[in-house]
Parts: sequence; C-alpha cells; structure tokens
Amino acid sequence: MDLERKLLQKMTKKSAISLLSYDAHLLPNSIKTYYEYVDEIILGLDKDRLTWSKNSFSFNEADIWKELGDIDVEGKISVIEEDFHKSDVPIENDNYERNFLKQHCSHDIIVSVDADENLLFAKDFFIDFLPLTLPYIENYDICMTWATPYKEIDDTTLVIANEDSTPFFGENQGFITHKNSTFTYARWTDKSSGGLGRILSPMVTLHYSLCREQEDLHKKIHNIGHSNIVEEDPFYDLWQKVTLDNYHELKNFKTSGLGEAQWPCLYPVKTDELLSYYEQFSHRAYQ
Repeated sequence: MDLERKLLQKMTKKSAISLLSYDAHLLPNSIKTYYEYVDEIILGLDKDRLTWSKNSFSFNEADIWKELGDIDVEGKISVIEEDFHKSDVPIENDNYERNFLKQHCSHDIIVSVDADENLLFAKDFFIDFLPLTLPYIENYDICMTWATPYKEIDDTTLVIANEDSTPFFGENQGFITHKNSTFTYARWTDKSSGGLGRILSPMVTLHYSLCREQEDLHKKIHNIGHSNIVEEDPFYDLWQKVTLDNYHELKNFKTSGLGEAQWPCLYPVKTDELLSYYEQFSHRAYQ
C-alpha cells in the first residue's frame, strides 16, 4: 500500500511552465489563477533578454520579482535563464524553450500556461476533471479552450463571439502533457500534433493574445513563435481599424495566419462584466 500511495502521489503532482518575456507584466495575474493547483512553477527567461525572433525586450524586473514573490507564499516558483534564441527560426526557439523547461520539471504532469492566459474554474478542472484523465496522460495531451477578448475600447471590450452573442469557443490549445512528450509546435507535442492524441477538456481560458495596447500587440506579432506567419497576416491592420461604430461589419473575419477556425463576429461587453459574461456560458465549451 505504501508503494501504491507513493506512485499515486507521484502521478498527481504537477509542474507548470510559463515564459517571462515582452508581456511579463501579464504573468502575475495568470499565475494567480492556477498557483494553488500545481506543485511547482518553472519560468523561462532569456539570459540576453532577446525574444525568439532575436529582438531585445525589457520589463520592470524589480516590480515583477516583487509581484511574483508576493504570490509565491509556498516557494513554488523558480526562474531559469538560458539562451532561448539559438535558432534563426522563431518556432524552433519556442519549441526549444518549452522542452528545456519541461526537462527541468520535477514531476511527470506538465501544465503549460502562457502569460496572457487566465484560467477559469481552475478548481473544478484540477480537482474533478484531471484525475479522470490520469490513466491516459502518458499517451494523450489535454487541451484547453480559448475564450478570446479582441479589443478594449473605453469601457467596452469587443469579444470574439457567435452570431447569437455567446462566446466563441472554437479554438483549442495544448494545455497538459506528460514529461515524456516532446513539444513540436509551441504547445502541441509529438502526441497531439496533427489533431491526434488529444483529450478535450472543460478548461476555459481567457486568452488576452489580442486584447492589449496597440504597441504591445505589435510587439507580440513580431516576436511570437509563429511570427514569420503572423507578420504577413492582414489581421493587425484590421484590428487597428475596428471601432465601436464598425465592429458589427466583421463576419467570419479570421485570416489564415492565425489558424483555420473562423471567428464569426464581434460582440460588445462592458469590461467590468467580462468575467461574468464568459462564466455564464462556459458550459458551452463542452458542446
């Protein structure tokens, strides 16, 4: 029984990995949404403060270390500095960093959450759903569903939505994998690339990929792992032109550089009601 208990304990311990880069200011709020449900958090930081595209970045390190220190009441967070810009191909650097961090994790269950992602209902997922998947975790990856705010204007946030004004839950991303996996395209692994080896889950994640200041969005476009694709995509020009007067004109407006799933339309939500808007429809992510 002692051996079984030790094996079960080992199976249920979780390591989280995330990245410190140009959007480091978003990371503390992200970590707060899952801190209590993982056993360690490994953060990657390029030692030369260069992005995957070899562009320099900076952030207020004193403030971030203070914020992370305030969160880390149980001593779970550690930062690893390394050369994460070895390749001239951004996605190769992306893959390298995630695999490097994974190998430094102490546990077999690897949770990947980027700085611009805030988990919704994390307790329900980690307590009720994740244990059900443990028998399959060595062979399958668990996906999250993105809920994507698009652009904040004054006191209103335009969100990517369906025609009936409910949130669009048509995009999934790799979320949890086993340490024996290899990241082959950002958070997709050798098990889940190509659409196979994936378990869809009820985890809904607020993804602030697009909903940020114009300068920050421009910076992201030129430095993410697939920046070579996104830089040629017209979506940024369109994003700049969207206002509260013309947003309703956009229909099926997602362009190829950001994936295949179409974005049906935009819907205005008061920014201070954004969380409750997503929460009331989160059950639809299963459907």
